[in-house]
Amino acid sequence: MTTSDFYLYVTSLPLLQGISAENILQMQERGALRVVSMEPEEGNIIQQGQYCHTLTMLMEGTLTCTTYGADWILEEEVRSPAIIEEEALWSLSQSYNHTYTPTTEGRLLVIDRRHVMQTMLHNDIFRINLLTRMSARLERSYLGGQFPPPTSIQQKIYRFLLGISNTTTFPKCLHIKMTTLAGIVGETRLQVSKALRQMENEGKIKQTRERITFRVQIQDNLNT
Repeated sequence: MTTSDFYLYVTSLPLLQGISAENILQMQERGALRVVSMEPEEGNIIQQGQYCHTLTMLMEGTLTCTTYGADWILEEEVRSPAIIEEEALWSLSQSYNHTYTPTTEGRLLVIDRRHVMQTMLHNDIFRINLLTRMSARLERSYLGGQFPPPTSIQQKIYRFLLGISNTTTFPKCLHIKMTTLAGIVGETRLQVSKALRQMENEGKIKQTRERITFRVQIQDNLNT
């Protein structure tokens, strides 16, 4: 990869947009930036609960983001360019909340915590980009709690999905037993089964045994 191509790839990442080629080159010369290849065969590259010691960004390819609940599993797709849980570097636990597995070949840009603290945080543009992302995340979290109380079983199901989702991408695949979902939304198993069958007939989901694939945006269905 040429220096020009590397700069274009790096500055396409949300946290590095607007940073000059000179600053990128300086960080590369210091060994602050590492490009790591990934392949589906290698399995998980990050485990839920794993200590976060790097700032990791997806330059190319796609990942599956898996969240393990007490009695459910949610799988979502992460597409490049993307940042992988940058808040984990500064959170109380400093650990990842999700597991990430390559679904295609691709490349990651990895920056060690030491370089983030000693180099990146001294760059005004990086700090502005970081503040913008954190602010947007807080705003989404706030707005997610402003929906009116659900009045249908479909709304309750989508509200649950919204609460456990890490990305805004679709489709999302939820592995869960019908009885478990019924208990979560506070309805009977029969009522939930009927609501899911209606959603499937409308093309919103696809069902198999203990697996529901949501095909459409959550917000489009919170008022249905």
